[in-house]
Amino acid sequence: MSDQTVQPGGTGPGEGLSRRNVLRAVGAGAAVVGAGGLLQACGSSIKGASSGSTKAITIGWIHPLTGDLAGFGAPDMWVISKIKQTSPFKNGIKIGGKTYPVTIKSYDSQSSVTRAGDLARTAILSDNVDMLFATSTPETVNAVASEAETLGTPLVCANCPWESWYLNLFPKGNPTKATEKAKYVVLYFLGAEHLAACFIPMWNRIHAQLHTDKVVAAAFPNDSDGDAFRAVFPPIVAAAGYKFDMSAAYADGTTNYTSMITQFKADKADFFTNVPLPPDFAAMWHQSIQQGFRPKLATVAKVLLFPSDTYSLSSEVYNVATDTWWVPTLPWTSTLSGESCAQMASQYEASGLGQWNANISNYSLFEVAYAAFKTVSDPHDHDEVADAIHNVNIHALAGPLNFVNGGGWLKPFGPAPGVAITPPAGVQWQKGTKYPLEMQVVDNTLLPEAKITADLLPTNT
Repeated sequence: MSDQTVQPGGTGPGEGLSRRNVLRAVGAGAAVVGAGGLLQACGSSIKGASSGSTKAITIGWIHPLTGDLAGFGAPDMWVISKIKQTSPFKNGIKIGGKTYPVTIKSYDSQSSVTRAGDLARTAILSDNVDMLFATSTPETVNAVASEAETLGTPLVCANCPWESWYLNLFPKGNPTKATEKAKYVVLYFLGAEHLAACFIPMWNRIHAQLHTDKVVAAAFPNDSDGDAFRAVFPPIVAAAGYKFDMSAAYADGTTNYTSMITQFKADKADFFTNVPLPPDFAAMWHQSIQQGFRPKLATVAKVLLFPSDTYSLSSEVYNVATDTWWVPTLPWTSTLSGESCAQMASQYEASGLGQWNANISNYSLFEVAYAAFKTVSDPHDHDEVADAIHNVNIHALAGPLNFVNGGGWLKPFGPAPGVAITPPAGVQWQKGTKYPLEMQVVDNTLLPEAKITADLLPTNT
């Protein structure tokens, strides 16, 4: 195996370091992070896989570092570099009088569902991981979760609406009465119902300000996220007094949205919501502007979550609102280093990667792993480790993570056993000062710990 140390980088204006060197090592499939450098390209053997007679703990992370969902994975290699500086992952995890070195393998899903599942099988069957992580939308998470549950490997998931995750594992399940429990898989994130509850207060404020028609245009794709949103949003929105004007389900990758836009204009929709892939939203939103559909407030999910998603649309996304599960003002700290959210965001920006990214919170995958591993007698016993992750209850950089009862978020939809809810704040992309576009917290109804940083503005007036 040849080693090469590379530097992480970013994308978009103001993000000075290129990510190409990182992705050159990762793109072939897997890369291993060891003590010798930030990232080493991996051949047939794993550097640091053993130390004396104690076999290393191997953690595999499957995430989109390239492709349509690369914005989700933008901070991940920086997160790994931070984790390698913490004592358990630098010096080894102490279990029952032994110290186990830790190897972290990174697998780029390339934003492909098929590749994500293939990588999960490789990690489990060939690389013999002791634990897997899967992050960033159902396109990565669900395929990995299916393989991990089938092949009996502990898996911690994040950045995937829990209803989609749950229905993937239990197709006959009911999210309103979610009782089925995965044996090997847990998830921390929010649900579609939390996004509805996040968006409605923002609609109410714009309605009170502009005396709008209470009609919400909704464009949900024919995919896992779209299925969850079609099931969850309509009754919640109706209960809040809004008419839900939902288009027909469209295929991912659609390029012409004229019929949908014509429908929304005819119905005089003053609000807009959707859950598309980033390239689909770019086409949809650009065509909406061209064709004169200008809702008073757009509240989108799955897109515009990260700086890199906004730059290509420039001023077209001024005052478009979305959600976020992590901001620098949150009062939470790392269980591994004691560093605060504000410190992490500042260090990220100081590293030359551009403005902070909410998926710095992926750091907490490793906090969950450490909390579980330190309670077991054998870190290579998959059943024992799986039981341990289901019993994790910590206050981490991503917030309170309680896999026993969802951190108390038991209404209105669950959550399912093994799900810890991280509720969202309402945010809006506004014209910036330090950066061309800046994410401002404009509503903290569900996440009061997030400091309000700007007034909510209409998307179009």
